[in-house]
Amino acid sequence: MVMEGKSRGNITRQANKKVRRERILDIAKHLIASEGLEAFTFSQLATEAGVSTPTIHNLFGKKGDIVSELVAELISSISAIMAKPIFGDPVESATYYIDSIVGLYEGNEDFYRAAYMSADKVGLFDDRESPEGFVQQSQKIARLCCTAALEQGFLLGNIDTKTLLRQLYDCHRIGRQDWVYGYVDLYEYRDRTLEAMLTVYASDASPECHNRLCKKIREIHI
Repeated sequence: MVMEGKSRGNITRQANKKVRRERILDIAKHLIASEGLEAFTFSQLATEAGVSTPTIHNLFGKKGDIVSELVAELISSISAIMAKPIFGDPVESATYYIDSIVGLYEGNEDFYRAAYMSADKVGLFDDRESPEGFVQQSQKIARLCCTAALEQGFLLGNIDTKTLLRQLYDCHRIGRQDWVYGYVDLYEYRDRTLEAMLTVYASDASPECHNRLCKKIREIHI
């Protein structure tokens, strides 16, 4: 009975520790998102959470460990978006992907903004030469969409696919950075990025597809 009581007590302590850790991590995400990663410190986190700095170190290790945790969670979340189906129709594919991404971010803006700041810090977006890297995987999705659009007659093929996919990736990258660092809100990010993607597709679209793309661009501002 004594051993059983100790076991239950240990389970309870671990559960309480997990809850406390998650609460403090949420505070860390908010601090990073609102003030920036460089300004974020464990002493500030401890003050905001109402605990001691040693407690923060005990729960998280070093600042770099929080950064790594945020980046790992970010990669896991974005991987689900990358696994979504490919559409040949540029209007459908652009709208579907940006709305899927914004829908994901809506659930926890503090986390995603903090996670992207952390990803920048560790050089996640500098892995352009790695086939399994974040940039390469993102460009792979753009390549599949462009290829499908070309095969189905939505694009003419007058502009090289590599050029199109690079521009499509840059639409996301620039819009995302503006949102992460607070220059635009999430919904302006959505509209700007979608508008830019549709414009890239329109540069090589068939006449019928070009008209639909232009109509969609006009609808964004209504």
